[in-house]
Amino acid sequence: MKKPDLQIAFITGRSRPDNASLSPLQSAFIQRVVGHHQLVAVNFPWTVQSMPWQSTGLLRASVNNAREYLGARQAGFALRYQPQALEMLASANHTVLLCGSCGLELFNQLRLPAEWLARISVFSFGPVARRRPDCRHLLVQGEQDWISRCWFRHADRRIACGHMNYLEQPQLAALCRQFIDDSGRQGA
Repeated sequence: MKKPDLQIAFITGRSRPDNASLSPLQSAFIQRVVGHHQLVAVNFPWTVQSMPWQSTGLLRASVNNAREYLGARQAGFALRYQPQALEMLASANHTVLLCGSCGLELFNQLRLPAEWLARISVFSFGPVARRRPDCRHLLVQGEQDWISRCWFRHADRRIACGHMNYLEQPQLAALCRQFIDDSGRQGA
């Protein structure tokens, strides 16, 4: 069977480390932007989930995301998650990763080989990472997102929102659809 030209997947910090199911907000957003492309129906680390998404309180979610950000900086992170990432990436000719918050740091710490980076485009919103990725990317930051501004003083695009409500913004969906369309033309 021919693999799809383009797939779209989320990589964000997990509010619940034991569950990579997409939240209702993530599911709704990806449905608005996926178009005719293939979607990956789970979040990082892209493994099939046996239980549905579960709501997590803001404090617990923040602590879990901070732990994941710090854990990504450990040597074992790439050893553990790079094989899963390569398996997911191999299922399409090109992948657009929707990197929310510390998802950009998680992506960077996968330490993917250069030949794989050529097959990836990163759409990062509210980026929390120590550097930009080494592949085609767009960094979108909310005008009121002081969390992301601690890591990136300069973003490629700014929209009217804070750190917690990117996926609800029509302007983010429009920027993402354009980025996906451009990625489809470049990846084909």
